[in-house]
Amino acid sequence: MLMIAGLTVYALNFFIGKSKNYKLASAWFERHRELLESNFSVVGDDGQGKEIQQGVLMKDSEHLYSVWCTGRANCDGMLIELRFIKRQDLVSLMSQAVRPKLDTLTITVHMNSEEMDNFVFAIGTKKQITYLHKEMQDLNLYCLDKKSADKFGFPGYQILGESGEVISLFMESKIIKLMEAYPDCLQYIHFSDQFSGTKPQEGSDKSAIPATKRVLIFAFRMSVGTKTTVADVSAMEPMMKLVFYCADKVKKFRLSKEAKLKSDKNRQRVSEQYMKATHTQRQEAAQVRREDKIRAEKDRIMDEEDPDKQRRLQEFHQKKELKRNKPKMKQMKVSMK
Repeated sequence: MLMIAGLTVYALNFFIGKSKNYKLASAWFERHRELLESNFSVVGDDGQGKEIQQGVLMKDSEHLYSVWCTGRANCDGMLIELRFIKRQDLVSLMSQAVRPKLDTLTITVHMNSEEMDNFVFAIGTKKQITYLHKEMQDLNLYCLDKKSADKFGFPGYQILGESGEVISLFMESKIIKLMEAYPDCLQYIHFSDQFSGTKPQEGSDKSAIPATKRVLIFAFRMSVGTKTTVADVSAMEPMMKLVFYCADKVKKFRLSKEAKLKSDKNRQRVSEQYMKATHTQRQEAAQVRREDKIRAEKDRIMDEEDPDKQRRLQEFHQKKELKRNKPKMKQMKVSMK
């Protein structure tokens, strides 16, 4: 009886939770669709058919919805991800009491290569910047120090910037005023011409140069607390306008000669690091192959049943080892005239 009651509660929560998430996602899309369509020629293409679709809100799961937009000057496309609390999962919902999560909106603008100069920049809460700096490959390689955003009027926020010139570009009055008006909305902003995702995991090939993309990533909270309403998701338009404002600003921005030189040196430094790692990895692989070959030779000697033949193999192997370990002397040719 208790099992039946538990299953009933779980099923009821599943349908209520997924309906709530769908309602919030639909409300967000309907509220911002006009703004998106005024900036992109295609909004909501699901990529499933040969014909370009319009107005499709893709459901990737019961708590994750996305919208793909394309057809705008200076960018290849924009991916919008609405990630909600797993309201359909009763266990996940109960864990909110211990580790509360929030409904978030993440927007990734894929910039054209010729429309974005070479720089890496990020601003966000201390918790987010600490995580991003540790885990994101580009921020870890190109932004060595975290800076406080206190002097810009954002206590509790930190900045990662490849140069002071880039930080000054985005910490300007219009962006600051918007952030002041919505102090609890921003999680982080991450701009990069070298974005390749998270750092390679332990055991993976760290010497391979990763494929990089030029992206502008914006992550916002949909509400301050966990009880997001339709009104909350419908009030995200200023954040969307910030995205378009920054995309246009990045298109117009070009580094000064000094900042460009520093940027090029940074990329050369990282390239050399990968080359050194590749060389070291090749040396290690060659050493492993040599050791495997020697081990195989020793096993062959030990497996030999004929004592005389085993002795001859041992002598041959010892001579080979002596020759291999013998220091090489350079020969100099002297011409006699």
